[in-house]
Amino acid sequence: MPHVPIDGARCHYTEQGSGPPLLLIHGLGASQADWFCQLPALSDQFRCVMPDLVGHGQSDSTGDYAIFAQARRLLKLLDTLGIDRCAVLGHSMGGAVAQSMALLAPDRITALVICNSSSGFRPVTGQKMVEAVARFALVGVLGVRPLAALIAFRLFPHAGQESLREIMREHFAEGSRRVYLRSLAALGRWAIWSRLPEIRARTLIVAAEHDYFPLAETERMVAGIPGARLELFAGSRHGTPMDRAEAFNTAVIGFLRADASAPVAAVT
Repeated sequence: MPHVPIDGARCHYTEQGSGPPLLLIHGLGASQADWFCQLPALSDQFRCVMPDLVGHGQSDSTGDYAIFAQARRLLKLLDTLGIDRCAVLGHSMGGAVAQSMALLAPDRITALVICNSSSGFRPVTGQKMVEAVARFALVGVLGVRPLAALIAFRLFPHAGQESLREIMREHFAEGSRRVYLRSLAALGRWAIWSRLPEIRARTLIVAAEHDYFPLAETERMVAGIPGARLELFAGSRHGTPMDRAEAFNTAVIGFLRADASAPVAAVT
């Protein structure tokens, strides 16, 4: 699997498929391996590039963990791969990095799919503060492995989802305590609510009925990004690309394949 040097550290990525380029960005504590439900369908339509963010997967842990720094690093990865313009799909923290890329290089991002994410992760409410403190305490004291089991259950709590729970538990358990805490701290400092009108890329926002993020927050994103479209998955939680894989893939392919010149109607 290839690595490329970016800012003095190795960035690991995998690439599969052919067609218009599509960058897939994973979430906090995860890796490019989380796209296992998307790769068969999306690589049939697109040139899929799946990096590991700094410290995640097989990428080096040295570097700046700030969300905008991660976005700049991925733009450099695109440069290295000879990709001038592409669509970007980001899940959770990956959605924050994707939005940051669209702000940093608006002429390079042709379309955005933001899934199970937000435009501000700062713990500004009591619930978000409790969640952030609990994660810091749990990982700081016990490490990543206990949190991995908890997150896997919260994502996939239903009967019949045992295999998804086990896969996600294994993915999260491979992570580093130091990397998780640095990434969580960087995410907690990031918010771009006031800059949403600057995003020019066609945007699809994928939300889940039972996600960590309230629907009102998602609707604020839709209202803030010009022409953004909302796709809400009833019954889903924070792992929509996995627990609604077929419908999610269909929605993403349909959106990305739509006439780029056609305006995207905002959801009211």
